[in-house]
Order: sequence, then structure tokens, then C-alpha cells
Amino acid sequence: MKALVFHGPRDIRYEDHPDPSLTIDNAVIVAVEACSICGSDLHLYHGDRIGRTDYSAGVDPFCVGHEFIGSIVETGPEVHRFAIGDRVIVAGGTGCGTCDICRSRVGTCPKANAFGLSTDLHGGQAEYVQVPNADLSMTKIPDGLDDEQALLLTDALATAHFGITRCEIGLGDIVAVVGLGPIGLCGVELAFLQGASTVFAIDPVPGRRAHAESLGAIALDPADSPLDAIRAHTAGAMTHRVFEASGAASAVELVPRILRHGGTASFIGLPQGTTLPMNQLMYRNLTVRAGIASITPTWPELLPLLTSGRLKAAGLFSHHLPLSEGAEGYRIFDAREDDVVKILFRA
Repeated sequence: MKALVFHGPRDIRYEDHPDPSLTIDNAVIVAVEACSICGSDLHLYHGDRIGRTDYSAGVDPFCVGHEFIGSIVETGPEVHRFAIGDRVIVAGGTGCGTCDICRSRVGTCPKANAFGLSTDLHGGQAEYVQVPNADLSMTKIPDGLDDEQALLLTDALATAHFGITRCEIGLGDIVAVVGLGPIGLCGVELAFLQGASTVFAIDPVPGRRAHAESLGAIALDPADSPLDAIRAHTAGAMTHRVFEASGAASAVELVPRILRHGGTASFIGLPQGTTLPMNQLMYRNLTVRAGIASITPTWPELLPLLTSGRLKAAGLFSHHLPLSEGAEGYRIFDAREDDVVKILFRA
């Protein structure tokens, strides 16, 4: 098969790779129809560290990508909820499949592994991929859901839902979203759905701010003192909730400064070399939540919102490319060229 394969920092190659075979009884083989780049994929692309893996050091080549949808072409004997031919959304990672957390679908399995981070679980920016724990890691694509919405449910929209929900937005709250990648932009729309009266959307990229404005947010450039703008708009009271979806040091450090006393912050951006000021958190009674989303528990809430049309999650895929142009897609996404927000690849 053809796949996008990681060979080192900024070295993603479209090349031949062995077809996956069923090596696990509860797995399926999915023929990938569409896949996409997540902002977190750029961490390995840059050669950063994710968990215990340093991607600047030599690692064995592996297929990248954890956001993909497709059709089942083969099933293992322990798969009970799916059949050959089903079109499915695949969660960006999977757990062990046997622990209480996996069986209850509450929380994140301590042995969870994301697709496309190593040879342990090859990713879905490929023509085919093996999906372990299929009954717990997938859902069928329902009528009325388009491919772009389905792809967002593999990670970005689910992660946004996880993060925004942990903000505990109350009716009429003033909310800030820091970082307007796809997750942040989904967070803007979800914040309004959960009752926010005002959403400030903060990002340095003009096109992303324009998208947030189209959703009803007040867009702010971090270079133009968003602290002063929020202070002026709120008569000094600042925001009730902040959703941080970047992980950049400047974004993380801004969060406590724009929160009011007793406010709540939810962090989902993978942090890169930053710390929070503990004195501000303590003396101002700030609540801080952070974590990695468990994808599948969000689907029962998000799917009805999408199929009913109450949640749009539209216009986020700014670029559509064949998988063969994957290396160029990564370059564009990394450079933020051409008002890129998110890239969809067709396998």
C-alpha cells in the first residue's frame, strides 16, 4: 500500500509500506477514505518530545496520522458490532480493551495508545490500517453526516467538546478561547452552544480570527494586547472561563491573566516549555483542568447535534489534497501558508 511515513523531523514521505494484516482477534482492517493532519502531529514533525518519545532521535519509520475514516474490509473473530462494508469513524487512539475504563467508556485507559506515533500502532494516513479493539474504538457514520464532520469526530471536535465541557460554562458566561486551530474554532462554536454570551477568540493568524468572527466571536490578535481589550469590554471584570487550545508558552501564560477571580481554565494544548504561575492560581482561587480527551464518550452528545444541524463544525477544511501530496501538506500546515486551517487527504 501507499502511506505517509515518518523518517525524522520534517521528513514525511509518501512511499510503499507493507499492507496491515489482522494480528489481533478484536481488530478490523479499514480501507481509509479520508484522513487529516492534527496540530499535535506537528510536534513529531518538529522532532519534539511526546510522552517518553523524543522524535528528534532515531526512531523506526512508521505510518503517521490518527484522524481517519473509511470502510471495513476485514474483521477479526472477536468483532461483534461491525461488518465488512460498514463506513466508520475511528477514534484517534485506543485502549487495552479489557480494563474497567475501556468497558465502561468512562475516562482514559492507562494503556491508551494513539495511532500514528510509533510502529506499535501505525497511523491512518495510509491506504489501509488495522484498528484494534474495534467494538470500543469506532462508530458507524450515520446518514446526514458528511466526511468533514466525520473526520472532526476522530479527534478535533471531540477534544474541543472535552475541553469546553471542563470549563463548566454557565448561561451568560464570558469565555475566551486561546488558540484558533481546528480545536479552538470548534471550541468557539461549542462555547456558544453551552451558553456563553460572549466569546473572545485569540490567535495571531488573521484567517483564523476571521473564521471565529463568522461564528459570532470577538477576535483578538495576541500582538495587540488582548488583556487590555478584554479588560475594556468587561469593565475590568475579565472572563469567567478560558479554553486554551494551543500549548504555546505565550498562550498558556496569557490564560490566568485574562481570568477573573474564581474563574476556570481548561487546557488541552500539548505544552511546550511553559509553566503556570502558582501564586496567581492560589490567591485568585482559579480552577485549572487539563487532560487528554477520551474520544468515544463524546460521540453520543456530538452526533445528534451534528445530524440535527444545531452544531455545524463547517468550513474548517481549507485544503483538500491527494495523499500523494502529503509531504507538501505537512509543509503548508506547519508554515500556516495560504490561510490553512485544516487539510483533508484522500487516500
